[in-house]
Amino acid sequence: MKYEKKFLPAEQQQPVSESQLQSSQSIHEFATPEDVLRFDARHTAVPDRVAQRLGHSVQNLPGPARPWWKRLFE
Repeated sequence: MKYEKKFLPAEQQQPVSESQLQSSQSIHEFATPEDVLRFDARHTAVPDRVAQRLGHSVQNLPGPARPWWKRLFE
């Protein structure tokens, strides 16, 4: 079986220019998982059809339930 070299030594790898690094996505550090979700929500567009279905579902949610002790005395 023929051995294939999968990694090139550092001197053979192509150097990455600074402009290429800036053109790629920037790196973000997040303190909490909630920060990651907020960042993703700001940068992700919701399809119109999904937004319509979500709005319809929210309208059909039941109101807040009354406490058990109020139901008991009525």
